Amino acid sequence: MRRIALGLVPLLAAACVHLRGPAGPVMPDRPGFSDMPDVLPAGAVQVESGYTSDRDGATTYRTAGEALVRVGIGSGVELRMFGNSYATRTGGGTPAARGMEDSKIGAKVRLIEVADSVHGLTPTLAFLVASSLPTGAPGLGAGVAQPEAKLAANWTTGGPFSFAANAGVAGAFDGAAWTNQGSAVASTSFDITEHLSLFIEGMRVAALSGPSPAATYVDGGITLLLGDRVQLDAHIGRGMGRERSVGFGVARRF
Repeated sequence: MRRIALGLVPLLAAACVHLRGPAGPVMPDRPGFSDMPDVLPAGAVQVESGYTSDRDGATTYRTAGEALVRVGIGSGVELRMFGNSYATRTGGGTPAARGMEDSKIGAKVRLIEVADSVHGLTPTLAFLVASSLPTGAPGLGAGVAQPEAKLAANWTTGGPFSFAANAGVAGAFDGAAWTNQGSAVASTSFDITEHLSLFIEGMRVAALSGPSPAATYVDGGITLLLGDRVQLDAHIGRGMGRERSVGFGVARRF
């Protein structure tokens, strides 16, 4: 099971090199915490990947890969396959851990579609559902499937600003106990040019049940479109405690 899950995403990504899907721009869910409500049309394939380095006090956690393959299947639905990352955790007085994180599979379903030229209170809205798979290395994987669901919304304006929000619930297992978590994300982006944008966002995670403290994070960054099918990104963030993060990535639509 683990070998199948870990091999699926690289094989799909390699196959995408020979594909040319329907016309349209890249529509990334990265970078940052927010998932966007845009759904790929039928036949479109998009691959997203990146690298992040997180530091919390003396502990450093790095992820390389962050692989997400998105496939539009029509009727406002896309499939989502997360290969996730090769991760390393060092410092903090605990043994170092290295290996693959849990993979994940999910779907995004469009609920409301609003053209970018329409500026009102009604957002473009989508529902996302996913579950991790217990494929990760010891010390990095949860050992059980962890489900999650969220709503993603986006509003455009007549100017360079746009706004997005997510609200979600997820189950998290720490090896001893389950926690049901709720999350909320709010973000805004500013278009400097047709191809260059800045964004800033904040996220709050809190336990709905179980032993998990609340946490708040903020991050921001820059995105650069190369043509209409490739986006590069860089971001930096921090938590309200000692957490710090920096990363970069790429999204490619086929």
